[in-house]
Amino acid sequence: MATTLYSKDDVQRRIDLKNALEVVERTYAETARNKVLNPPKLTMHLGDDGGWPDMNAFSINMPAYVDWLGVAGTKWAVATWDADGEMPISSRVLLFDLERGEFKSVMEGMYLTGVRTALQSVVGLKHLAPTTPRSIGVLGAGFQAEFQLRTVDRLTGVDWFRLFDVDGNRARTLAARLRPKLEAKLTVSDDPEEAVGSDAVLTVTNSKTPVLEEAWLADDVFIVGLGSYRELPDESIRAADHIVVDDVSSCLQRGVLSDMADRGDLTRNDVDATIGEVLVDDYTSSVGADHRVLFVPIGMGSLDVALAEHVQEGKSERRVGTEFAFE
Repeated sequence: MATTLYSKDDVQRRIDLKNALEVVERTYAETARNKVLNPPKLTMHLGDDGGWPDMNAFSINMPAYVDWLGVAGTKWAVATWDADGEMPISSRVLLFDLERGEFKSVMEGMYLTGVRTALQSVVGLKHLAPTTPRSIGVLGAGFQAEFQLRTVDRLTGVDWFRLFDVDGNRARTLAARLRPKLEAKLTVSDDPEEAVGSDAVLTVTNSKTPVLEEAWLADDVFIVGLGSYRELPDESIRAADHIVVDDVSSCLQRGVLSDMADRGDLTRNDVDATIGEVLVDDYTSSVGADHRVLFVPIGMGSLDVALAEHVQEGKSERRVGTEFAFE
């Protein structure tokens, strides 16, 4: 059996956002029902943690088995923050045919990851926000920001995006390119305080220090923390009435909660629920209109594998992928 190789363009042509959202929601729910194997991520630090070797890089391996799709696979991602290339992160997703005992596909993983990360935000906005946010502040105008803006615009009823980046030119360039493609209004904020003065805030940066101050946030703001590092001040995390994650162990090890967890200031007992538990009604606490919700979806290999299967089995107007026999 030949293995099918999928390029970025192949993946893009095969993804249907509405169907992909259903795949993400179903996989979250099946995880809560213990029908998904999602082992802890295997992280190899290559200096991004201040240790040896001094390369300011890391790699993550994310294996998973998704029973409702009958698929096993893994995503391997490598981040090289100081590399000369245009993209500091690269990834591939591999799918394995358990019945035939062979690898069935290898696909470019960054476009898939961008869509998956944005769909996580949509799931949070759809199922955790007490009302649909009319305005959303987006902190960060890098690779992930475009996926957030386009996907959230397509799948929610947001009216207005406020975009901020420490590199103002990057934010303005992204906004100018995306405005003709969005239904919602998109403005660039020169001050992060202005951007976070929204109904919801998405932090999508690689910052290792807080990108906002608690004094800037409304008590009932809805926050999605997507970065791999700290991003949020301790006070903003403590002020949350509900802390919901995708995977408890992973979110305590990496992402906006990990710094407090490393210091012993936050434990799994402080996490109220997983998003899967919310979707299957295992989380009984109601979210009030005046409550602050913090949603931290650090990313699960099972979502990458499930979406890769969606690509594998999807339809397009023309044939995609290239067959390759490794043996």
